[in-house]
Amino acid sequence: MELLNVHNVKKEYKNRNNSKFLAVDGVSFSVEEGKCIGLVGESGCGKSTLGKMIVGLEEITEGNIIFQGEQIKQKKYKNKFKRELQMAFQDSFDAVNRRNTACQIISEPLTNYYNISKKEIEEKVDDLLEKVGICSSERDKYPYQFSGGQLQRICIARTLAANPKLVVLDEPLSSLDVSVQAQILNLLSDLKRDLNLTYILISHDLEAVYYLSDSIIVMYGGKIMEQIDNIEDFHNMNHPYTRRLLASSPSYKSRLYNENIEDLRIENTDNKTNGCPYFARCILSSDECEDICPPLREIKKGHKIACHVL
Repeated sequence: MELLNVHNVKKEYKNRNNSKFLAVDGVSFSVEEGKCIGLVGESGCGKSTLGKMIVGLEEITEGNIIFQGEQIKQKKYKNKFKRELQMAFQDSFDAVNRRNTACQIISEPLTNYYNISKKEIEEKVDDLLEKVGICSSERDKYPYQFSGGQLQRICIARTLAANPKLVVLDEPLSSLDVSVQAQILNLLSDLKRDLNLTYILISHDLEAVYYLSDSIIVMYGGKIMEQIDNIEDFHNMNHPYTRRLLASSPSYKSRLYNENIEDLRIENTDNKTNGCPYFARCILSSDECEDICPPLREIKKGHKIACHVL
């Protein structure tokens, strides 16, 4: 069943000189209940802004976001869906009140959304700590007493406390060591399976997204460059920007796609163009790419790409 539908969503901001630019430019996709969709791209591509619009932290300039059949663009629906749409943030230390204990951090959604007793809250907190792999005896510790990985687990527990239907994971691994990243990925995978959670995983790491996601969207310059509906098509992803992301990964699977990165053209990406946003960096670009923005078209069932050449 389709849980979320994002249709032609745009987000416009103003620069310091009062000129306007689109951080998200006409993005459309849907998410099935119990699935994980990965949003991948480098910093500034619009993926985090999109995630914040989905959970209501940013206003939508244009387009529609429909959750469980109702538009969440309208303010009257935002409070209604506040509990069911949750977000886990990149920096776990900045995401918590450092004066609160782990118990206080996790119990905040329980206090806000549920009318339950103090004893029930404590029991629920202990259960959530166990779910994320933290001993209940650690419940009275403060954030500075935990490692980065442990605190990220506590933030995940707080997110689960609201009993959400969809969780936006905004770069949940980027501030963690590689070994800890694997542990958090395994935890998220187990929680998704056990609780039938729906995820939107935002990351610049295609390999991490490949591990957890059922489908992938690659973004650049606020637009979708490539999209696969089935993770089995991961090794068939072929947009020049996608290949560059894959080539930047040190893993063996990514090296299967490795090009001579030094040959890829990198020019001034601040130049405005009516065409493809990746034009100035693409080795395959032509005059058509500079003048005409390629539409996102289906090259085979479940695989879309925005490229004039491919």
